[in-house]
Amino acid sequence: MKNAVDVIFGGLGYWMFGYGMSFGEGVGTNPFIGVGSYFVDADEKEMGAVFATYIFQLSFATTATTIVSGAIAERCNFVAYCIFSFCNTVVFCLPAGWIWGKHGFLRKLNVVDIAGCAPVHLVGGSSSLMAAIMLKARTGRFDHNKEPPPMGSPTNALIGMFML
Repeated sequence: MKNAVDVIFGGLGYWMFGYGMSFGEGVGTNPFIGVGSYFVDADEKEMGAVFATYIFQLSFATTATTIVSGAIAERCNFVAYCIFSFCNTVVFCLPAGWIWGKHGFLRKLNVVDIAGCAPVHLVGGSSSLMAAIMLKARTGRFDHNKEPPPMGSPTNALIGMFML
């Protein structure tokens, strides 16, 4: 479910704000944030390139959030995770713009990024660390005097695996 939420709510956040923050070239754009191109849309001449870039970059944006889902497993309310997924995807767009946007200061410094690893893992790792620190350890999960909790639904586990 969390991976579906990442694509749905992350995709919504990326469509509304993220793409513009990463690749916007409007008035107010500076080396740290792009401005413009919010609520992604394009005219017929640019439609293919813009939407293809949007979908490709959306996969990176949602991947940064899926990294966090494992770090906070079993410690987060589902509604809170939905909100987090939306917000984290928008946060991802800042370092993505620094490296991939025409305005980005790291791009102008000739930073080399291999397959999106820099912004994806920067945001995914730092968000995971902060979330794990804030949420603390899973209560009761590793008590030595208790039986391990029963396995969850194998059907849901298989559906999740195939969704990935």
